[in-house]
Amino acid sequence: MMKFLLLFLFGLPLFAQDAAGADPLPPEVPGNAVRNDLVSLSGLLESLQARELQQDQLHARLQAAGDDIQRAAIRRELEATIAEVEDLRREFRRVALSTDISVFDTQQEEPFDWQQELVKFARPMLAVLENLTAESRELAELNEDLEIQTRRRDTARRALENLDRLLLGEMEESLRQRLSSTREMWQGRLRDAENRITSVQNTLDQRMAEREDPVGRARGAATNFIRTTGRNLTFGILAFVAVYMGMNLAYKLVRKFRPAPKKGRSFSTRLFTLIWTLLGVVFGLGAMLAVFNLTGDLFLLSVTIVFLVGAGWAATKTLPQFIELFRMMLNMGAVKEDERLFFDGIPWQVESIGFKTHLINPLLDGGDITLPTRMFVGLHSRPQGKKEEWFPSRDKDWVLLEDGTYGRVTYQTPTGVQLTLPGGSQKVIPTEDYIKLAPRVLSTGFRHEIDFGIDYRHQADAVSMIPQAMQAHLQTVLEEQLGKALQHVQVDLREAADSALTYGIIVDCGPDAGQHWFMIPRRVQTALVDLCNQNGWTIPFPQLHIHQ
Repeated sequence: MMKFLLLFLFGLPLFAQDAAGADPLPPEVPGNAVRNDLVSLSGLLESLQARELQQDQLHARLQAAGDDIQRAAIRRELEATIAEVEDLRREFRRVALSTDISVFDTQQEEPFDWQQELVKFARPMLAVLENLTAESRELAELNEDLEIQTRRRDTARRALENLDRLLLGEMEESLRQRLSSTREMWQGRLRDAENRITSVQNTLDQRMAEREDPVGRARGAATNFIRTTGRNLTFGILAFVAVYMGMNLAYKLVRKFRPAPKKGRSFSTRLFTLIWTLLGVVFGLGAMLAVFNLTGDLFLLSVTIVFLVGAGWAATKTLPQFIELFRMMLNMGAVKEDERLFFDGIPWQVESIGFKTHLINPLLDGGDITLPTRMFVGLHSRPQGKKEEWFPSRDKDWVLLEDGTYGRVTYQTPTGVQLTLPGGSQKVIPTEDYIKLAPRVLSTGFRHEIDFGIDYRHQADAVSMIPQAMQAHLQTVLEEQLGKALQHVQVDLREAADSALTYGIIVDCGPDAGQHWFMIPRRVQTALVDLCNQNGWTIPFPQLHIHQ
């Protein structure tokens, strides 16, 4: 593994040199490109010379100005003319050189600013994005410039038409000279606008002619990404995986010679595991950054650094949660191993805690889950009681819920419990809702308490003979249906009510009688009515007595 990793890392510069050794071929220049550039340069030169002459004249007028008001007006006009001269010179250089010469611009050294230095890491990433949109932005700027120059040309033409109309009339010589001077100025502006339109239009036509087909350009960009950035990204990911897996392999070898105790892990063992895992991640990221640096891929290097800085900044905002997470991984937090934890309304046993937490519930089908430990931050566990159950019911149990639902458990999972109701229909209840309905398990045994009344005319036998006869008869009838599941039957005089002597019947059933829950009260009532018919005992009905 280590030999492969060294060969992989030291072999990357060779791939980078091979990829960087071949220079791209210069694109072919169209036959009329030079002629169009010369036409544009000629027009720009004419405008530039006119503006430079105007600048010299304004300098002379500024020197000869008599008062401050006139000098301020000339200075404003001179500043505008100087700006136009600089624009024309810049445009002339752009057309003549057809390349970016910003590297020759002198920049004043600025004091060190760590925020600006941090932003420098993001510049390669922004440069790639800028390069992807360079052509579209250039075309948009040319179209905008063409629109502005067109409006200027139209405005200059309208101004000249108005001046020509005025010059045809009768006026003083001084006024005619001033209007003529103004006309010359606007004539120059018209020529400048027309020359700029010609230059921008030629440049725009040339860029449109050189523009690649969008499909071909996308295909070329994808091919270039695969050959350069995609390849470097693959190497970086492989380096991270190799280092991380190598650290894991080393950890397993250490544990092979120094195995952890079978019953519970000590604090030192947990701390060693946590530190080793974090070192694996750090060394893996270092290997990835080394690969990007060796291949000279500043884009991937800047993206990774910006991502790590952002992740670190976000981690500082959630520092308390991370501290609690590490405490849990060291088994020192609010959730501990081998304790009882309520998660999603279901009790679980915490089997183990690491970067992931393993939970089990022995009474649930599929009650063995593993989740990220961060999901349990904010929860707490407690020791399990000696006789405490992990779930209210078990598979095949007959249960009675608080809402009156009665059935047999077909299956119970972490997500739902299915009950088979009398008659065969099935009902699925979410596990959390099932627990909230407080299931009463009938398969472990239950008691029925039933009331039955007879008329007062049998009062002489109501204390001894009648209850004994009822108990014996019920014992016989219920044994035929329940067999050994019937544990106890008892009949006692419970109350001398207004219109009847009421007997309380208690029926205790064992674990195998859950399916007869609803039938037992009916059987008891039927058997007692039959016994009354046999012995001529009258069953009373509620009576209303009116006393005056």
